[in-house]
Amino acid sequence: MVHDVNTGPKPPRDVELIATDADGVKLQVVTWKKHDVTVEWEVGATYPIRGGRAKRYIDASGPELRIHSNADFAVERVTPESDRLRLLVLGDTHVGYRHRPSNTKSPWAREVDNRQTFSRSLARARDLGVDAVVHAGDVFDHEITREDRDHVREEIRRTHDTGVPVYYIHGNHDNEAGNRTLRRGPGVHIGGETVVFGDDVVRLSGLDYGAGEFSSPPPERPGDNGESVSILVLHDTPYPVVDENESPIHRTDPNHLDLREFLDSADEWLDLIASGDLHVGSRASIAGYETPLIVTGPTAGISTSTQENNPSTWLVTVSGREVQVERQRLG
Repeated sequence: MVHDVNTGPKPPRDVELIATDADGVKLQVVTWKKHDVTVEWEVGATYPIRGGRAKRYIDASGPELRIHSNADFAVERVTPESDRLRLLVLGDTHVGYRHRPSNTKSPWAREVDNRQTFSRSLARARDLGVDAVVHAGDVFDHEITREDRDHVREEIRRTHDTGVPVYYIHGNHDNEAGNRTLRRGPGVHIGGETVVFGDDVVRLSGLDYGAGEFSSPPPERPGDNGESVSILVLHDTPYPVVDENESPIHRTDPNHLDLREFLDSADEWLDLIASGDLHVGSRASIAGYETPLIVTGPTAGISTSTQENNPSTWLVTVSGREVQVERQRLG
Protein backbone atom coordinates (compact mmCIF):
# COMPACT_ATOMS: atom_id res chain seq x y z
CA MET A 1 0.00 0.00 0.00
CA VAL A 2 1.22 3.52 -0.87
CA HIS A 3 1.71 5.93 2.07
CA ASP A 4 3.44 8.93 0.47
CA VAL A 5 4.01 10.09 -3.11
CA ASN A 6 6.58 12.62 -4.36
CA THR A 7 5.92 13.49 -8.00
CA GLY A 8 8.65 16.13 -8.20
CA PRO A 9 11.97 14.51 -7.29
CA LYS A 10 15.27 15.60 -8.76
CA PRO A 11 15.52 14.51 -12.44
CA PRO A 12 16.05 12.06 -14.00
CA ARG A 13 13.90 10.47 -11.30
CA ASP A 14 10.18 10.65 -12.09
CA VAL A 15 8.38 9.58 -8.91
CA GLU A 16 9.47 8.57 -5.40
CA LEU A 17 7.02 6.91 -3.05
CA ILE A 18 6.93 5.23 0.36
CA ALA A 19 4.91 2.04 0.67
CA THR A 20 4.55 -1.20 2.59
CA ASP A 21 4.47 -4.63 0.99
CA ALA A 22 2.05 -7.48 1.69
CA ASP A 23 4.09 -8.45 4.78
CA GLY A 24 4.06 -4.91 6.17
CA VAL A 25 7.70 -4.22 5.28
CA LYS A 26 8.37 -0.54 4.60
CA LEU A 27 10.09 0.26 1.30
CA GLN A 28 10.77 3.03 -1.18
CA VAL A 29 9.88 2.78 -4.87
CA VAL A 30 11.68 5.02 -7.38
CA THR A 31 10.63 5.31 -11.02
CA TRP A 32 12.87 6.92 -13.64
CA LYS A 33 11.68 9.09 -16.52
CA LYS A 34 13.39 6.92 -19.15
CA HIS A 35 11.21 3.94 -18.18
CA ASP A 36 7.94 5.78 -18.99
CA VAL A 37 5.96 4.45 -16.01
CA THR A 38 2.53 6.00 -16.57
CA VAL A 39 0.42 4.59 -13.73
CA GLU A 40 -1.36 7.14 -11.53
CA TRP A 41 -0.06 6.81 -7.95
CA GLU A 42 -2.49 7.47 -5.11
CA VAL A 43 -2.00 7.34 -1.35
CA GLY A 44 -3.92 4.41 0.13
CA ALA A 45 -4.04 2.43 -3.12
CA THR A 46 -2.39 -0.93 -3.78
CA TYR A 47 -0.14 -1.67 -6.77
CA PRO A 48 1.29 -5.10 -7.69
CA ILE A 49 4.84 -4.64 -9.06
CA ARG A 50 6.75 -6.91 -11.44
CA GLY A 51 10.36 -6.47 -12.47
CA GLY A 52 12.39 -3.60 -11.13
CA ARG A 53 15.77 -3.60 -9.42
CA ALA A 54 15.82 -4.05 -5.64
CA LYS A 55 18.57 -2.70 -3.38
CA ARG A 56 19.01 -3.01 0.37
CA TYR A 57 20.71 -0.11 2.15
CA ILE A 58 22.06 -0.82 5.62
CA ASP A 59 22.92 2.71 6.77
CA ALA A 60 20.92 4.84 4.36
CA SER A 61 18.30 7.28 5.55
CA GLY A 62 14.74 6.33 4.81
CA PRO A 63 13.52 2.79 4.12
CA GLU A 64 16.18 0.14 4.01
CA LEU A 65 14.67 -1.64 0.98
CA ARG A 66 14.37 0.30 -2.27
CA ILE A 67 13.00 -0.76 -5.64
CA HIS A 68 14.03 1.14 -8.78
CA SER A 69 12.25 0.85 -12.12
CA ASN A 70 14.03 -0.76 -15.06
CA ALA A 71 13.12 -1.80 -18.62
CA ASP A 72 11.09 -4.77 -17.32
CA PHE A 73 9.27 -2.80 -14.62
CA ALA A 74 5.49 -3.22 -14.73
CA VAL A 75 2.92 -1.92 -12.28
CA GLU A 76 -0.84 -1.48 -12.15
CA ARG A 77 -3.37 -0.25 -9.65
CA VAL A 78 -5.60 -2.83 -7.99
CA THR A 79 -9.31 -2.13 -8.39
CA PRO A 80 -12.22 -4.33 -7.33
CA GLU A 81 -12.24 -7.43 -9.53
CA SER A 82 -15.97 -7.19 -10.20
CA ASP A 83 -15.61 -3.71 -11.62
CA ARG A 84 -12.77 -4.01 -14.08
CA LEU A 85 -11.66 -5.68 -17.28
CA ARG A 86 -8.03 -5.90 -18.33
CA LEU A 87 -6.78 -6.43 -21.88
CA LEU A 88 -3.17 -6.88 -22.95
CA VAL A 89 -2.89 -5.21 -26.36
CA LEU A 90 0.03 -5.84 -28.70
CA GLY A 91 0.76 -5.94 -32.41
CA ASP A 92 3.31 -6.59 -35.13
CA THR A 93 4.95 -9.62 -33.54
CA HIS A 94 6.19 -10.66 -37.02
CA VAL A 95 7.15 -14.23 -36.13
CA GLY A 96 9.34 -15.37 -39.04
CA TYR A 97 11.16 -12.05 -39.38
CA ARG A 98 14.48 -13.88 -38.97
CA HIS A 99 14.07 -15.31 -42.49
CA ARG A 100 14.42 -11.91 -44.16
CA PRO A 101 17.75 -11.31 -45.91
CA SER A 102 20.20 -9.45 -43.67
CA ASN A 103 20.72 -6.70 -46.23
CA THR A 104 17.02 -5.76 -45.94
CA LYS A 105 17.20 -5.24 -42.18
CA SER A 106 18.52 -2.43 -40.05
CA PRO A 107 21.85 -3.31 -38.37
CA TRP A 108 20.24 -3.54 -34.93
CA ALA A 109 17.61 -6.03 -36.16
CA ARG A 110 19.76 -8.61 -37.94
CA GLU A 111 19.91 -11.04 -35.00
CA VAL A 112 16.31 -10.63 -33.86
CA ASP A 113 14.23 -13.79 -33.42
CA ASN A 114 10.63 -12.70 -32.97
CA ARG A 115 9.59 -16.09 -31.62
CA GLN A 116 11.24 -15.08 -28.36
CA THR A 117 9.40 -11.78 -28.02
CA PHE A 118 6.10 -13.41 -29.00
CA SER A 119 6.60 -15.88 -26.17
CA ARG A 120 7.55 -13.12 -23.72
CA SER A 121 4.46 -11.11 -24.64
CA LEU A 122 2.04 -13.96 -24.02
CA ALA A 123 3.92 -15.00 -20.89
CA ARG A 124 3.30 -11.48 -19.60
CA ALA A 125 -0.42 -11.92 -20.27
CA ARG A 126 -0.43 -15.17 -18.31
CA ASP A 127 1.56 -13.66 -15.44
CA LEU A 128 -0.78 -10.68 -15.20
CA GLY A 129 -3.88 -12.85 -15.44
CA VAL A 130 -5.55 -10.44 -17.85
CA ASP A 131 -9.03 -11.09 -19.17
CA ALA A 132 -7.88 -11.32 -22.79
CA VAL A 133 -5.04 -10.67 -25.23
CA VAL A 134 -5.81 -8.44 -28.22
CA HIS A 135 -3.41 -8.67 -31.19
CA ALA A 136 -3.54 -5.80 -33.70
CA GLY A 137 -2.28 -7.79 -36.70
CA ASP A 138 0.90 -9.12 -38.30
CA VAL A 139 1.14 -12.08 -35.98
CA PHE A 140 3.47 -13.56 -38.60
CA ASP A 141 5.95 -12.11 -41.05
CA HIS A 142 5.44 -12.79 -44.77
CA GLU A 143 7.86 -15.76 -44.91
CA ILE A 144 7.27 -18.42 -42.27
CA THR A 145 8.12 -22.05 -41.63
CA ARG A 146 6.17 -24.85 -40.00
CA GLU A 147 8.32 -24.28 -36.93
CA ASP A 148 7.11 -20.68 -36.77
CA ARG A 149 3.48 -21.71 -37.16
CA ASP A 150 3.74 -24.42 -34.51
CA HIS A 151 5.47 -22.04 -32.10
CA VAL A 152 2.73 -19.43 -32.37
CA ARG A 153 -0.10 -21.92 -32.06
CA GLU A 154 1.48 -23.54 -29.01
CA GLU A 155 1.95 -20.20 -27.24
CA ILE A 156 -1.66 -19.24 -27.96
CA ARG A 157 -2.82 -22.64 -26.70
CA ARG A 158 -0.80 -22.27 -23.47
CA THR A 159 -2.33 -18.85 -22.90
CA HIS A 160 -5.85 -20.05 -23.68
CA ASP A 161 -5.42 -22.99 -21.28
CA THR A 162 -4.76 -20.58 -18.40
CA GLY A 163 -8.11 -18.91 -19.05
CA VAL A 164 -6.82 -16.01 -21.16
CA PRO A 165 -8.39 -15.94 -24.66
CA VAL A 166 -6.45 -14.45 -27.57
CA TYR A 167 -8.28 -12.24 -30.08
CA TYR A 168 -6.57 -11.15 -33.29
CA ILE A 169 -6.99 -9.46 -36.65
CA HIS A 170 -5.07 -10.04 -39.89
CA GLY A 171 -2.29 -7.65 -40.92
CA ASN A 172 -0.67 -7.00 -44.28
CA HIS A 173 2.14 -9.52 -43.64
CA ASP A 174 -0.10 -12.36 -42.44
CA ASN A 175 -0.13 -14.79 -45.37
CA GLU A 176 -2.60 -17.59 -46.01
CA ALA A 177 -0.42 -20.27 -44.40
CA GLY A 178 -0.26 -18.25 -41.21
CA ASN A 179 -3.96 -17.42 -41.32
CA ARG A 180 -4.83 -21.12 -41.68
CA THR A 181 -2.77 -21.84 -38.58
CA LEU A 182 -4.54 -19.13 -36.63
CA ARG A 183 -7.98 -20.27 -37.79
CA ARG A 184 -7.30 -23.70 -36.30
CA GLY A 185 -7.65 -22.03 -32.92
CA PRO A 186 -7.85 -21.60 -30.09
CA GLY A 187 -7.30 -17.92 -30.92
CA VAL A 188 -10.37 -16.00 -32.12
CA HIS A 189 -10.37 -13.90 -35.31
CA ILE A 190 -12.37 -10.68 -34.83
CA GLY A 191 -11.86 -9.01 -38.22
CA GLY A 192 -15.28 -7.58 -39.10
CA GLU A 193 -16.70 -8.78 -35.78
CA THR A 194 -17.54 -7.36 -32.36
CA VAL A 195 -16.88 -9.25 -29.13
CA VAL A 196 -18.82 -8.30 -26.01
CA PHE A 197 -17.27 -8.73 -22.56
CA GLY A 198 -19.25 -9.01 -19.35
CA ASP A 199 -22.83 -7.81 -19.28
CA ASP A 200 -22.30 -5.67 -22.39
CA VAL A 201 -19.71 -3.68 -20.43
CA VAL A 202 -16.98 -3.61 -23.11
CA ARG A 203 -17.40 -3.98 -26.86
CA LEU A 204 -14.26 -4.91 -28.83
CA SER A 205 -14.46 -4.54 -32.62
CA GLY A 206 -11.83 -5.56 -35.18
CA LEU A 207 -10.91 -4.55 -38.72
CA ASP A 208 -8.42 -6.57 -40.80
CA TYR A 209 -5.85 -4.80 -42.98
CA GLY A 210 -7.57 -3.00 -45.83
CA ALA A 211 -4.77 -1.21 -47.74
CA GLY A 212 -6.23 2.19 -46.96
CA GLU A 213 -9.88 1.12 -47.12
CA PHE A 214 -12.20 -0.27 -44.47
CA SER A 215 -11.94 -4.05 -44.93
CA SER A 216 -15.45 -4.39 -43.48
CA PRO A 217 -18.02 -1.90 -42.20
CA PRO A 218 -16.71 -0.06 -39.14
CA PRO A 219 -18.60 -0.47 -35.86
CA GLU A 220 -21.68 1.60 -35.16
CA ARG A 221 -22.82 3.40 -32.05
CA PRO A 222 -24.02 0.91 -29.41
CA GLY A 223 -27.68 1.24 -28.52
CA ASP A 224 -27.05 1.59 -24.79
CA ASN A 225 -26.90 5.36 -24.31
CA GLY A 226 -23.15 5.31 -23.83
CA GLU A 227 -23.14 2.88 -20.91
CA SER A 228 -20.62 0.47 -22.50
CA VAL A 229 -16.98 1.06 -23.43
CA SER A 230 -16.16 0.67 -27.13
CA ILE A 231 -12.69 -0.27 -28.40
CA LEU A 232 -11.66 -0.61 -32.06
CA VAL A 233 -8.57 -2.56 -33.12
CA LEU A 234 -7.27 -2.22 -36.69
CA HIS A 235 -4.17 -2.81 -38.78
CA ASP A 236 -3.59 0.10 -41.12
CA THR A 237 -1.74 3.39 -41.03
CA PRO A 238 -4.35 5.65 -39.40
CA TYR A 239 -4.60 9.14 -40.88
CA PRO A 240 -3.92 11.84 -39.83
CA VAL A 241 -2.33 10.32 -36.74
CA VAL A 242 -0.35 12.56 -34.39
CA ASP A 243 1.63 11.81 -31.23
CA GLU A 244 1.15 13.37 -27.79
CA ASN A 245 2.96 16.52 -29.00
CA GLU A 246 0.57 16.73 -31.98
CA SER A 247 3.41 15.91 -34.38
CA PRO A 248 2.59 13.63 -37.34
CA ILE A 249 3.80 10.07 -36.78
CA HIS A 250 3.96 9.29 -40.50
CA ARG A 251 3.85 11.27 -43.72
CA THR A 252 4.50 8.95 -46.65
CA ASP A 253 2.24 5.86 -46.56
CA PRO A 254 0.06 6.01 -49.71
CA ASN A 255 -2.25 3.35 -48.25
CA HIS A 256 -3.14 5.22 -45.09
CA LEU A 257 -6.64 4.79 -43.67
CA ASP A 258 -8.39 8.14 -43.30
CA LEU A 259 -10.44 7.91 -40.10
CA ARG A 260 -11.85 11.44 -40.08
CA GLU A 261 -15.23 10.72 -41.64
CA PHE A 262 -15.72 7.75 -39.32
CA LEU A 263 -14.76 9.80 -36.27
CA ASP A 264 -17.12 12.63 -37.22
CA SER A 265 -19.79 10.45 -35.62
CA ALA A 266 -17.79 7.88 -33.61
CA ASP A 267 -15.74 10.44 -31.65
CA GLU A 268 -18.71 10.84 -29.29
CA TRP A 269 -18.92 7.19 -28.25
CA LEU A 270 -15.67 5.43 -29.21
CA ASP A 271 -13.37 5.15 -26.20
CA LEU A 272 -10.12 3.80 -27.69
CA ILE A 273 -8.48 2.81 -30.99
CA ALA A 274 -5.57 0.35 -31.08
CA SER A 275 -3.67 0.21 -34.37
CA GLY A 276 -0.96 -2.07 -35.62
CA ASP A 277 1.10 -1.57 -38.83
CA LEU A 278 3.31 1.39 -37.87
CA HIS A 279 6.57 0.26 -36.28
CA VAL A 280 6.99 3.11 -33.81
CA GLY A 281 4.86 2.58 -30.71
CA SER A 282 3.20 5.69 -29.35
CA ARG A 283 0.23 7.17 -27.57
CA ALA A 284 -1.57 9.10 -30.24
CA SER A 285 -4.82 10.46 -31.65
CA ILE A 286 -6.31 11.52 -34.95
CA ALA A 287 -5.65 15.24 -35.43
CA GLY A 288 -8.71 17.24 -34.44
CA TYR A 289 -10.45 14.40 -32.59
CA GLU A 290 -10.62 13.35 -28.95
CA THR A 291 -10.60 9.55 -29.16
CA PRO A 292 -7.27 8.24 -27.80
CA LEU A 293 -5.28 5.94 -30.06
CA ILE A 294 -2.54 3.42 -29.31
CA VAL A 295 0.00 2.78 -32.05
CA THR A 296 1.11 -0.57 -30.67
CA GLY A 297 4.48 -0.70 -32.41
CA PRO A 298 6.26 -4.07 -32.75
CA THR A 299 7.21 -6.30 -29.84
CA ALA A 300 10.83 -6.48 -31.06
CA GLY A 301 13.34 -3.87 -32.23
CA ILE A 302 12.65 -4.20 -35.95
CA SER A 303 11.77 -0.62 -36.83
CA THR A 304 13.69 0.57 -39.89
CA SER A 305 13.42 4.22 -38.84
CA THR A 306 14.83 4.16 -35.32
CA GLN A 307 16.69 1.89 -32.95
CA GLU A 308 14.92 3.61 -30.03
CA ASN A 309 11.71 1.75 -30.76
CA ASN A 310 10.95 0.68 -27.17
CA PRO A 311 9.11 -2.58 -27.98
CA SER A 312 6.07 -2.80 -25.74
CA THR A 313 2.79 -4.34 -24.81
CA TRP A 314 -0.08 -2.15 -23.62
CA LEU A 315 -2.24 -2.90 -20.59
CA VAL A 316 -5.76 -1.50 -21.03
CA THR A 317 -7.84 -1.46 -17.84
CA VAL A 318 -11.55 -0.68 -18.00
CA SER A 319 -13.18 0.21 -14.69
CA GLY A 320 -16.73 1.46 -15.02
CA ARG A 321 -16.59 4.03 -17.82
CA GLU A 322 -12.91 4.82 -17.19
CA VAL A 323 -10.26 3.47 -19.57
CA GLN A 324 -6.62 3.50 -18.45
CA VAL A 325 -3.72 2.65 -20.76
CA GLU A 326 -0.30 1.65 -19.47
CA ARG A 327 2.66 1.07 -21.77
CA GLN A 328 4.73 -1.90 -20.58
CA ARG A 329 8.08 -2.13 -22.29
CA LEU A 330 9.52 -5.51 -23.12
CA GLY A 331 13.12 -4.36 -22.60
